[in-house]
Amino acid sequence: MNNRLLMKSLPLVASVLGQKYGVKVHIGGDKAFTDGRTIQLPALPLDSDEVLQCMARGFLDHEAAHIRETNFEWLKLAKFTPFEMHIWNSLEDWRVENKLAEIFPGCRKNFQRLIRHLFINDNGQNQRAENNPATAILNWILLTVRSWDVPELDKACADTASIIEVHYPGLVDRIKSILQKVRAKCDSTQDCILYTREIAALLKQYLNESQKNKSKGRGPAQNLEKLIRSKSSDLPKGFSEALEEHLVKNVPDNVDEGLQVAKDGYKKLAELDKDELTQTRKASTALKSRLHGIIQAKTISHNRIGRYGHLSTAHLHRIAVGNPRMFRSRQESHGISTAVHILMDCSGSMRRRIGLASQVSNTVVSALNSINGVNVGVSAFPAIRIQGGENYDEPTVAPILNHGQKLHSHFGVAASGSTPLGEVLWWTFQQMLPLPEKRKIILCITDGVPDNPANAQQAIKDGSQNGFEIYGLGINSEAVFHLFPGKSRVITELSDLAPAMFGLLQESLTK
Repeated sequence: MNNRLLMKSLPLVASVLGQKYGVKVHIGGDKAFTDGRTIQLPALPLDSDEVLQCMARGFLDHEAAHIRETNFEWLKLAKFTPFEMHIWNSLEDWRVENKLAEIFPGCRKNFQRLIRHLFINDNGQNQRAENNPATAILNWILLTVRSWDVPELDKACADTASIIEVHYPGLVDRIKSILQKVRAKCDSTQDCILYTREIAALLKQYLNESQKNKSKGRGPAQNLEKLIRSKSSDLPKGFSEALEEHLVKNVPDNVDEGLQVAKDGYKKLAELDKDELTQTRKASTALKSRLHGIIQAKTISHNRIGRYGHLSTAHLHRIAVGNPRMFRSRQESHGISTAVHILMDCSGSMRRRIGLASQVSNTVVSALNSINGVNVGVSAFPAIRIQGGENYDEPTVAPILNHGQKLHSHFGVAASGSTPLGEVLWWTFQQMLPLPEKRKIILCITDGVPDNPANAQQAIKDGSQNGFEIYGLGINSEAVFHLFPGKSRVITELSDLAPAMFGLLQESLTK
């Protein structure tokens, strides 16, 4: 699988990072957030540019750092005001990102690119002083902390500090002494809380001194007091907020046109009846006989010379040099290392075809499951949401047979809902990516009419570029020919399955 292409494919990047960091990642909707366990990325355009991909990757790294490193219980107990929370966020963001970069060094460059874009390249997020000089204090703290990793921000820090010095003489140096301790000693969420309290206490003390010393002017003191009492909506955007805003503003007006990944759901499964099982066993036997012929042709036999086996007279001369490798043994090597995932379309348009689709899925699994080196899984879509019940506005998918699970006969499903094929393909890529098999094949059993053809075609294109082989099996529908050109077959009854599948899989399994 091409690593460069992989890193340009956001759902696969999210899957890799989620497993790497030990967090869950969802992609879809119109919001960017984390709930402390799961990171939610919005549905971004299918043709996202490199900058937007950088923002999304940085958001994943940043939020994963919080999930791994931030003690949210300590934060809850702190009972910060919005003003204090803004300071704490600036400090804690820097701390957790550096903690993550110590474990995963590649993150550091991602964070640096992110900081440069938000604070230097994107003029709209330049955190310099606004009309209110008190606000410049929070901006300067954020810029200073970020300049520790990106020195190009030093000038912006100095410019903002000079504005603060005009209105609040001596304050910058007093805050800087605390920030120096943060940089040298801050090692936990609790440390960030303590340093935040120290900065907040310093600002309140400075305010009291200013109010007593009226020579400093009432305006700056009033602005500082207003800042300390501010609501969240009155404060400047923090790093996380700026990043979330950047992502959300790129969500398409119609969310369904953006890149989304289906979520796990569940399906009510029924066992195939006796007649159906009899038919599937018969069809499976026919398919097995054809596929096993392919496998036998792929088996390679060769002789190996070593320390054990039958004496090889052609190698007796090795005795003279003390080489014991003069015995011949027969070895067979199997060239099959393939994971196959079957996606069964259970949408409303499949209602008259769902019985045949269920039998086809069971038949293909039974046949492939008998081949050493083939790892089979099956999923159905759309599914019922784990929370909230049936709502087909949200793309869902349900596993019927997990990879490595023992084969069963509960393949009977009901047909209803939409056809989120593109979203389900992205989910399937994520599920198959960690599998050890070298080859990864996806077979879509469908009528070939997805909700969003552009989304489905983009998923097929990106999946193919990343090494997934994607095929379509149409059930009484030739629409699959347009969706999977050159890689699809159509069947009208179960007896058509063996020749159709043989034609599709013969080349793949023997590559």
